[in-house]
Amino acid sequence: MVIVVVGVMISMAMLSFGVLGRDRQAEEEARRFWVVLQQAREEAELQVEDFGIYIGQDAYEFLRLDSRMNRWELIEYDELFAQRELPEGLRFRLRLESREIVLKPGLPERIPPKDKIDDEDDEDIPAALRERKQDDDESQKFPPHIMVLSSGEVMPFELEIERDNQPALWRVTALANNDLRVENRDERNQWGPLLQTKPPPDNERDRPTRVSSARP
Repeated sequence: MVIVVVGVMISMAMLSFGVLGRDRQAEEEARRFWVVLQQAREEAELQVEDFGIYIGQDAYEFLRLDSRMNRWELIEYDELFAQRELPEGLRFRLRLESREIVLKPGLPERIPPKDKIDDEDDEDIPAALRERKQDDDESQKFPPHIMVLSSGEVMPFELEIERDNQPALWRVTALANNDLRVENRDERNQWGPLLQTKPPPDNERDRPTRVSSARP
């Protein structure tokens, strides 16, 4: 049911954008990340758990904090939060607190911690992994870059999607007021919101705008 809802939201987002003729792939990836991020925020609140997103140069994955063991674990067997790669030619550029983060190529190999590998009753763990040992510290070498807290708060970030090292035209941002946005760079080289989860200020509501709220 959640997958169907996400599909509908993406379709609605596509209609609200219109045909801009400027890097459709980057646009679609920005919208997809924005929609799934909202779902992660809702899941974090419902489950009272902290989620995180690890960003590679051309891929990303979702993590869940095991509060009992105080460690980040990959969210597996969930189609909504599956690992995703960007189409060839696209790459991410991430900024946290206005500081650019050096992203690693691809995604790290995450081996289940010792206690899960040694759990012989867990049939979901491949036999090959049972033979591999890993210290708990090793499993935490690649913590998430983006935090989605159980309170529903998303830590501020700017995630640009650029093509072949050209200036990015699309990005996803989380603001300090917890507004999640898809933004587009215009011909004046200015970023403007096209989709956002919070309504625009009252003084902007009467202006022509391409902004669309994520929720009815």
